[in-house]
Amino acid sequence: MEFMRRTFVQLGLVLILVMASVGSAHAATNAYDAKYVTSVSYMNVGAEDANLNLTFYNADPACVTACTVNYQLLDTDGSARVIPSMASASLAVSAVADLSTTQKYGAVVTSNQPLIATMMQVANDSIIRTQPISNGFRSSDASSTIVLPSVMKSCFTDALTTRFSVQNAGASTLTDVNIDLYWPNGTAASTTGLSGLTLAAGDVQQFDLNGITVGSVPAGVTVPSGCGFNGSAVISTASGSLVATAVELSKVNKYANSFEGLPGSTADGALTLYLPSAMCSVNYGDGEQSSSYAIQNLSSTAATIDVAFKYQIRATNGSLGAQLTKTLSLVIPANSKGSIPGCDASKNSVGNTNAATGNAMPPAAVGSAIITSDQKIVGLQKVSGGGISAATPAVITGGSTVYTPFVRYTTSCFLARPTATVCRSESRQRTFFAVQNIGNAAAKIKMTLYNYNGAVVGTYTSPIIAAGAKISLNPTSATPVSPGTTASLNEFGYTVVSGNVIYAGSAVFESLDSAGTAPASSLAVVVRVLSMSTLGQTGDDYNGTPQ
Repeated sequence: MEFMRRTFVQLGLVLILVMASVGSAHAATNAYDAKYVTSVSYMNVGAEDANLNLTFYNADPACVTACTVNYQLLDTDGSARVIPSMASASLAVSAVADLSTTQKYGAVVTSNQPLIATMMQVANDSIIRTQPISNGFRSSDASSTIVLPSVMKSCFTDALTTRFSVQNAGASTLTDVNIDLYWPNGTAASTTGLSGLTLAAGDVQQFDLNGITVGSVPAGVTVPSGCGFNGSAVISTASGSLVATAVELSKVNKYANSFEGLPGSTADGALTLYLPSAMCSVNYGDGEQSSSYAIQNLSSTAATIDVAFKYQIRATNGSLGAQLTKTLSLVIPANSKGSIPGCDASKNSVGNTNAATGNAMPPAAVGSAIITSDQKIVGLQKVSGGGISAATPAVITGGSTVYTPFVRYTTSCFLARPTATVCRSESRQRTFFAVQNIGNAAAKIKMTLYNYNGAVVGTYTSPIIAAGAKISLNPTSATPVSPGTTASLNEFGYTVVSGNVIYAGSAVFESLDSAGTAPASSLAVVVRVLSMSTLGQTGDDYNGTPQ
């Protein structure tokens, strides 16, 4: 099974994690204590107009009445709202009046057309403006076993702590849901109260590592000072299917990220993973950024893996040098987790059970990576530093066409308190794309931008990109197409209609042959979404959805 949605379906399953439907602004000093409101962004990728309906499920296991809330997207005249083909839109759950202001929920989204969706947890806070983002699921993304390759309890200098939600993706009640935590060497952690859990169809429950007692650290495992747990989680049932989403939240500063749980049964995973983001100490002006990968061995046999980095050295003036390659190798024990840094200097200082050989990247390197294994694996790619705390699943299979439903870009308003008239005193976001050619053939990459009503407003076509290589783009890379203009691309996803701002914009990526007329290869797309606050920029990633 592939990560995320691989084929578009009529029924979209969207898991909403840290969500309060409304609530007054809060003044937290860290991401863990902040309050969040979820915004669901969706895109109609069908050929006809779409209608939308959501069913919300209360995440409180003690809920006995009004545990589900149905919500249909309506226009102001009370008729069903129509979402044109290729159009996108966002729904803040604070708009759903029947939801409690103090509860957390899961949701199932249904439509008469195939949809894709992302969910952003927006900090409703006067100081912390973190906005972790992840993808929703389709029903066939569910599995009897879900793996979270990164689970922490007050770890590292950011004191990162994991919260995760589990949803029953089947049609029957489950009474055998188990959650098992594992140290990096595969040793089970001692916990209580996490077995034999009950989840009705569609129901969701949330868990917080801060409230879970974990036994002592086993021999052979070293955790950072003050860290209560650093490992992975396996969520399973013998009688149904599940999905899960996690957020990692700092207890001391603004950093947070969100990612999907990965199908982790013996039928899942892959022998090759694609990582469109690979970095070592790259500074874009806000501090050095570096990547790392959390890789879970799904097999009962040790996995030998090779990490092939393809990168360029970024000069201080922003220019990129010649393309270079390095390969790092290590062994991940059976059913265990391996940590792989982007920087060569850190290759044997990140808790790997077996020492890594070969080389990762030098400082100032930026590129992509491909991981090959002799056993089934899944993984996460992470980027940290420079205000970024980002995480998203490694890609198993891309597509000749890839969709991204949440795209924003501002030239004038990427400030904590912008003053330009176009900003309307509103800080806006910036979206960047890492597009990797993961096929065997060189190809051009075409980006098409769509506005709120599904009209094409900009396009970009790259030169030939070698197999395994990547390019970096943003909406201003495109050439405007009427009704788009240079000005509208400079503030993409923020369209003023009748005096009101419509927050919607999306992008589609295609691989093309040298003539630019036919599909030529397979792509993987990672989307970086940056926000600005008085504490500086924050950012998280989500994966594009292949067709």
